[in-house]
Amino acid sequence: MTDDSEQKLPDAKVRRGYGSLMSIWIVPAIALAVAAYLIFQALSERGTEISITFDNAEGMVPGKTQLKYKDVNIGTLKRVDILDDDEGVSMVIDTTRVADKYLTDTARFWIVAPAIGFQGITGLQTLLSGSFIEIDPGKGGDRETKFKGLSTPPVITSNDKGTEYLLSTEKLSNINRGTPIIYKGLQVGSVLGYRLAEDKSAIDVYAFVKAPYDDLVLEGTNFWNAGGINVSVSTSGIELGANSLQALVAGAIEFATPEIYQSTFKAESRYQFKLYDNQQAKDDARFTEKVVYVLYFDGSVSGLSVGANVEFKGIKVGSVRDISLEIDEANQKYYIPVQIDIEPQRIKLTDDGKKIRSVLETRELRQKIIKDLIQRGLKAKLKNSNFLTGALIVDLDLIPDKPAVYVSSSGRVPEIPTVPADLEEITSSVAQLMAKLDKLPIERLGKSLTGTVEGLDKFINSGELQKTIEEYRKLAVSVRVVAQNIDTKTLPNIGKTIDDVRVAINKIDETLASAETMFSSVNGLIADGSPFKYDLMNMLQELSAASRAVRSLADFLERNPSSLISGKR
Repeated sequence: MTDDSEQKLPDAKVRRGYGSLMSIWIVPAIALAVAAYLIFQALSERGTEISITFDNAEGMVPGKTQLKYKDVNIGTLKRVDILDDDEGVSMVIDTTRVADKYLTDTARFWIVAPAIGFQGITGLQTLLSGSFIEIDPGKGGDRETKFKGLSTPPVITSNDKGTEYLLSTEKLSNINRGTPIIYKGLQVGSVLGYRLAEDKSAIDVYAFVKAPYDDLVLEGTNFWNAGGINVSVSTSGIELGANSLQALVAGAIEFATPEIYQSTFKAESRYQFKLYDNQQAKDDARFTEKVVYVLYFDGSVSGLSVGANVEFKGIKVGSVRDISLEIDEANQKYYIPVQIDIEPQRIKLTDDGKKIRSVLETRELRQKIIKDLIQRGLKAKLKNSNFLTGALIVDLDLIPDKPAVYVSSSGRVPEIPTVPADLEEITSSVAQLMAKLDKLPIERLGKSLTGTVEGLDKFINSGELQKTIEEYRKLAVSVRVVAQNIDTKTLPNIGKTIDDVRVAINKIDETLASAETMFSSVNGLIADGSPFKYDLMNMLQELSAASRAVRSLADFLERNPSSLISGKR
């Protein structure tokens, strides 16, 4: 008997279809779809393959080095190919589709890496991330896939707004690519580069001033080299200075607009300016009116150079224009003509306010003043402006007491008479004094004096002097006895005469005593071995030696007049 309460197990049901099969492949299908999407996305974002030529591939790593624009990755270095004929390397880069619009023939590429230069330290961000390639898209242009990379980063990019100007200078000095352009101590631009001018007489410097500072550059603006050390030597000492540390190390160009040119127009792109050597040259350039005069010197002009100051009463009124040598073969003479530029604009005219002069009238009046000064005794001479360097300047002064000597006969260039410099006058005076001393017969006078002393010595030591003195004494005693024996009562008319004779005899006796004392003293002075005779002989010898030394000094000063200041070398 079976238990009805016992339950039966359910039968298995088998379902036939594709449900189980699909459940197995769903995961791979999803993975395949994701991969397809990624491939599609990669293909859709992939841009153009380009190649950039550089000198070398230092710091470049295929698969890692990035192409960037504004610090955004727009490409990756694929490989590096070495070019033939030592033309460098070609870097093949896969760019993104975003970079396609930048790939034109105006685009520029360069490598960003850590660098230390006069302009500072650049590329510090690459110390951790590594070097990368930067692009400057440029403006416009045709599509391009092959490029030539820059060896150095550009000074400005296409994103920098501003104006480019052309500065002309006779020498480049310390100006280089990237040299800052300064306005009132603020850097407002940079030097893009430079090249030799077409006529090869100057250097053209390309300067870029950023906006909005380019509005400050007017047609009357002045540019000057503000780099290096400014040295000023004066009686108060030597002064050293520089605009800034950056200008001292890397150089700088500064600009400003004079007040009288503030109303001029704004300078257009590529407007040409003159680049002055320094601020002093810029300040002197405002004196545009120059009158040429010639000076004739017959002495040495060593220390005088072109550009040296021409001063009147210590005030600069011009500069030296040219120095040359002129020989007058007919008269066997030579001269050193020095041409100077007198700048009449430096002379201010007194104005009572009653008369308004035109520019032409003012110019003519200034030139007339200079001519009047020449007629009143204006003369030129050389003057030492620096005792350390020996530099000379031309000093103008009114010297009416000295005659004006003119050398030029052509009269093509107005002449200002010259006078010897103070140093030349001193040297000439010393030479004349030495010549006069040299003419004195010092040795012959010494010998004569020695002979006289020796004769006097013989006369005193001969004994005749003592005999003469004894005879005078005897004569005085006899006269005294005769006078005492005369009867004054018998001869009353001659009493007074006898008294006078007695007085005379007493005076003769005193004189003889004084003479004996004197000759005794002289005999002691000039005796052999006496100090006086020894000193006298030494004095005569030293006087002769001094004469020879003075003669040698005169010859040396005539050959080297500058040694009075600089000393014997």
